[in-house]
Amino acid sequence: MLEPEQTIFDRQIDQLAKQLTTAHRPTFLTGAGISVPSHIPDMESAVNQFGLFSQTWLEDDPAAFYQRFHREMLDPIRKYGPTKAHRIIAQLEKQHLIDGIVTTNVDHLHQVAGSHHVIEVWGSINVNFCLQCGRIFNLQALHSDVPRCPVCHGLLSPEPAFRHLGGTLPPNLKQANAYVRQRLTDGAWRVPLNDQLADELLSQSDLTIVTGSNGYYRHCSPQHVIEINPHATWFTQFADFRISSTADEAFAALAMKLQLNLN
Repeated sequence: MLEPEQTIFDRQIDQLAKQLTTAHRPTFLTGAGISVPSHIPDMESAVNQFGLFSQTWLEDDPAAFYQRFHREMLDPIRKYGPTKAHRIIAQLEKQHLIDGIVTTNVDHLHQVAGSHHVIEVWGSINVNFCLQCGRIFNLQALHSDVPRCPVCHGLLSPEPAFRHLGGTLPPNLKQANAYVRQRLTDGAWRVPLNDQLADELLSQSDLTIVTGSNGYYRHCSPQHVIEINPHATWFTQFADFRISSTADEAFAALAMKLQLNLN
């Protein structure tokens, strides 16, 4: 007789809670799936379907670029905010139950939910800098229709868009923020520090819980992996088991199991 799906789910949540609370260095790796309830497009959709980070659109037509950027990215973030899964992961961090979070998402929702130890390997829309003077501004700077630097009036570029633009700044730039300088390698934009930190965190972890990630970034704990995803991914082959549910469903059950206070 086949085991009922709900029984399998409950048993897996019990095992997830047990491994999470007994691991010495548990980590999370999150991808686009965790932000689906917030109506945030994944990077592949943002690039291919919406053209949000095309190589020339921002510079050729800033008004059109930011109109689409507001509609597909910023407006959903403001309207829906972090998902239930984001908020529960933040609580796990607050209660010292996890060692850190690596995410391929650029939406900054982990931090909005209250997480602090977050490594964004593909950049963040909370990092926006002037293409003219190199000054850095946070997410609040993107509120205007076409965001510009309040100092020199240069066009502001969200970090993910800049990386897809090829990451070049004016050669005579001398006032570039240290954040910019450490990521410019031979004139091209890189995030070497984040990549290195993420790889080190996950390689030293004894448990990585992978949720919403399809495997474009292929790093995880060398010891134990638990996957939360309705569909099999590249990580499934390494997972102790896969919880076939959405992130919100699984984390809501985990929060109840661990009696987390979400207020």
